Amino acid sequence: MTATPEGAGGPPLDALGPLMRSRRAIRRFDDRPVPEELVSEILEAARWAPSPANRQPTRFIHVRDAAIKQRLQDLAHESKDLSGYWDPIFRVGGSSATVNDLLRPTVIAVCADPAKSLTNVHADNGFEWAAAMSIYAMWLRAHSLGLGGVFVQHWITEKAKAILNVPLAWTFLGTFTCGYAAEAKSGERLPLAELVSTDRFPGDPRPA
Repeated sequence: MTATPEGAGGPPLDALGPLMRSRRAIRRFDDRPVPEELVSEILEAARWAPSPANRQPTRFIHVRDAAIKQRLQDLAHESKDLSGYWDPIFRVGGSSATVNDLLRPTVIAVCADPAKSLTNVHADNGFEWAAAMSIYAMWLRAHSLGLGGVFVQHWITEKAKAILNVPLAWTFLGTFTCGYAAEAKSGERLPLAELVSTDRFPGDPRPA
């Protein structure tokens, strides 16, 4: 029997874990369009993602126009080429040379308004954390609907903002693309023993 916390009203305890562990970054998609009802479900997941003080600073642009998608695709190539000037991993044959497909899949641009952050005692980037949580929410929801997805963050950001008419003062985080996967991926993670400490980070404390 599947366990659910009393009064939680959420999914079974053993449903979310396998979904999270099987999610992968999918960069190749077939030509099938994603039905609008599934896109709406994905955007609903983004809408319900948490944000500091519920300021909800994240905004989304569902890019449907083929001409705009082509401009983004061209910019994705330009962005990789520019990075490749300094770092060979982005050049042809490099480990990160793949330019993500922005023509076949559903494209959702993600941006955030810094004015909707809290005024903490240090420089606050809560608006970016909120956007990041919405991206992960979309990714998991897409995966749960049988779709592959990836977040594309490799952009010359001001050019991307100009293409999408994003306010200059806002932060453009990138695009979440999802669709029917044309590739299968596997992945690994470091063991918890290498990631988690108890009470304090390992090492001798500095003298007082």
